[in-house]
Amino acid sequence: MARTPSNSEIAQKLKEIRTLMEFAGEPFYKFMAYERAAETLENAPPVAALLESGELLKLPGIGKALAGRIREIYETGTSPYFEELAAKYPPSLFEVLGVSGIGMKTAQTLFETQGIASLADLERAVDAGSLIGVARLGAKSVENIKRGILAFKGRQHRTPLGRALPLAGDIVAYLAGAPARDLTFAGSLRRQEPTVGDIDIVCTSADAGAVVRHFVAWDRAEAVLAEGPTKASIWLAGGLQIDLRVLPDDVYGNLLQHFTGSREHNIQLRELAVRKGLRVSENGILNVATGENRTCRTEAEVYEALGLQYVPPEMRLGIGEIEAAAAGTLPDPVSEADLRGDFHMHCTWSDGRDTLEAMIAAAKARGYAYHSISDHSWGRGKWGLDPADLRAQRERLRDLGKAHGIETLASCEVDILADGALDYDDAILAELDIVVASVHSATNQSREAMTARLIRACENRFVNIIGHPTGRSNEGFGGYEFDYDAVFAAAARTGTALEIDGQPNRLDLPSGLARRAKSFGCTFALDSDAHGVSQLGNVAYSVGQARRAWIEPAEVLNARPLEGVRAFVAAKRG
Repeated sequence: MARTPSNSEIAQKLKEIRTLMEFAGEPFYKFMAYERAAETLENAPPVAALLESGELLKLPGIGKALAGRIREIYETGTSPYFEELAAKYPPSLFEVLGVSGIGMKTAQTLFETQGIASLADLERAVDAGSLIGVARLGAKSVENIKRGILAFKGRQHRTPLGRALPLAGDIVAYLAGAPARDLTFAGSLRRQEPTVGDIDIVCTSADAGAVVRHFVAWDRAEAVLAEGPTKASIWLAGGLQIDLRVLPDDVYGNLLQHFTGSREHNIQLRELAVRKGLRVSENGILNVATGENRTCRTEAEVYEALGLQYVPPEMRLGIGEIEAAAAGTLPDPVSEADLRGDFHMHCTWSDGRDTLEAMIAAAKARGYAYHSISDHSWGRGKWGLDPADLRAQRERLRDLGKAHGIETLASCEVDILADGALDYDDAILAELDIVVASVHSATNQSREAMTARLIRACENRFVNIIGHPTGRSNEGFGGYEFDYDAVFAAAARTGTALEIDGQPNRLDLPSGLARRAKSFGCTFALDSDAHGVSQLGNVAYSVGQARRAWIEPAEVLNARPLEGVRAFVAAKRG
């Protein structure tokens, strides 16, 4: 059975249709409908579930025609309408349209007059000097296109959140040496998107020019892509672009809200403002009738001025948060401060880098009331513990936990075997305080087999948490397929928590699926999956994905006191 496309793959196809429609001269409102639908779909629950339940038509910006197009792509991987458009133009045309400095009209002219239909064609024309005078391009415009080509090459691979966030911290620390205030990152990074296309930095200053000059002088910048009075862009080795925007102090709230996005969230916010006779931008909230412009020092003021609850950055995805904020029903999502422990971490007994004692001491230093060491079961070969090792570790960690003043639970990350059985028998599992069960092998099983495998694991009374439930990786594996709804229903029915793994290359469950699981009444475990002391902070990434999924503290197992955790385990075992 062929693999069905993911939400992001369907969204990408919709974006390609949108681009080809504009290139073909279709009306603005028609092609923008595809853009909005793509943005909505990227942050929605799985398409399969939406199609089955009929909820696809309830998503913002998706009517019957677009729902039909999405169904076509889901079922076949393409659409007759896309194929019709694509037959008119070479697929490499998307490369030209992706270069900043090349607008749609310019691309059309270059295609019609010079046959430029790929990045290679464009580079040859730039090197030959044949673009001057074409489509009103001058020497400065061509120079901008050169920079745009460089930036385009860098954008071909999105940067994982775990790499982008430390880089953002570096540039913010560097800019602290400029006359800048309110320095922070915005955009997809602040929304905790699993991968980002670039990094947006915003700040305020009475001397924007000095901040810009300091920014473009950063010694890690490989190239300056753009430089102006209040904004600039640089390019780093490896292809990551960083954009800076500087505005006065009084509009900081407007600035940060505007550049945090997402696009669909901001579109919906602007539409709401228009209905109130207002116009929202990074420069303030303009009353169209009176001409009065309200500036806001905080984002909360922006939302208050529009009659809305404050919407946390991670929830600004354009998937119903505006309506909920208007109704006053937006949940208060879990925060890192709500967590009392971490159930998933490894030490040198397995494949971790730091000792058992170091991990216990570090968990105590984080202020946790409890945590568990979850080294691998013996099916992981040299990384796994046999039953004798597991028992020896249990005794050792109890002594060390008492010495450090933290409740250290005996746990294990037990492999879920191909048939859904576990790597240890029930007698061994019964000796553990908590069990994390994960799939690490036979990931190419059919959808039906994987569904049965995960449900069987949920039904084992000793399994408390399904670790990284889809097996996804930002390094190229989209995860194994299974019937999400069937597994989520089983997890809720059996009292089995679903993990949101904080390893930056995992972030699993992803937020769209986590929100779907929430609708079934599932409980979640927000874990670091740390393989060393330095990785315990990964739990912040897990929290970010949970916030994107609207998950509240009451739905998080490790936001409960230890007595609540023990009760959760006992209820299933009983």
